[in-house]
Amino acid sequence: MFPELHIPNFSELEQTTDEDPFVREGFELLKEASVLLIAVASIRTEDQTEGLPRNHAIIVGHYARMTKLMKTLIRQIADGHGGDQQIAVSREFMDSVSTVMYLLGDPGDGSRYTSYVTDSLIAEREFLKDVREQVALRGDVMLPIEERINRSIAETLAAAGVREEDIPSRRSNGWPSAQVRLELLGPTAYAAYRTGSGAVHGTFADVYKNHLDETPGGFEIELRPQRFRLQPLLSMALLSLVTLGDYSRAFLGMPLPSVFEERGRAVVELLHRVDDLHEQYLTERRGCRSQG
Repeated sequence: MFPELHIPNFSELEQTTDEDPFVREGFELLKEASVLLIAVASIRTEDQTEGLPRNHAIIVGHYARMTKLMKTLIRQIADGHGGDQQIAVSREFMDSVSTVMYLLGDPGDGSRYTSYVTDSLIAEREFLKDVREQVALRGDVMLPIEERINRSIAETLAAAGVREEDIPSRRSNGWPSAQVRLELLGPTAYAAYRTGSGAVHGTFADVYKNHLDETPGGFEIELRPQRFRLQPLLSMALLSLVTLGDYSRAFLGMPLPSVFEERGRAVVELLHRVDDLHEQYLTERRGCRSQG
């Protein structure tokens, strides 16, 4: 069912004097993880062949989003465009993983899924309110683009199974903050997520480190692409696999099939081995610099 598992060249990683081999192996393991993720998301039981109900579809939709984000980094490495978007993409990825993890902890009444859906519909409702105000100012003349907006939002409400009048206020909706969701991934996940916000919003730290070059008289523009880092590749690969067991039990009604479980365990082990060697490489490099 699966192609032969990629085994990193560990002897090369033990001897390398630069990070390129690590990035190359991270690239391969990210591909491995993306294949496993989409394979699990594509499993259907006999009663699911005609389509998935809303809550199940939400999780599968996030798995599709995660796979596409992984492919974004895979393509950027493959075509040599550099790693300018790697931190921003990683942040988006963490959003989806933490959302899936939170939703899979639903108490069984679907309340978390409803809160998730209505949280996004609150913004749609506010947008619709703005459109209606503009139409009223024009004497109830609706522009073609406003007709399309109304139609699009109506379709979204129908797909969600929610009426506009039933959408609660944001305060009473109960959807948790990003911090609450990210803490499900571990004690350092939210700090990493906040660091990624610099790449999304263009904070001074991001601009200074990645888009400016310090000169004797100040700064100059820096247009060279950022080099890829290993850490986003490994973390995305690892996080893509953490919810699969809970997903299988919740929506397939069984533990993750053994072929997927064994493959996932093997990929995770390889990810940890590459990460350990990379940490060793960084420590030794810092030691050489301090001696120099």
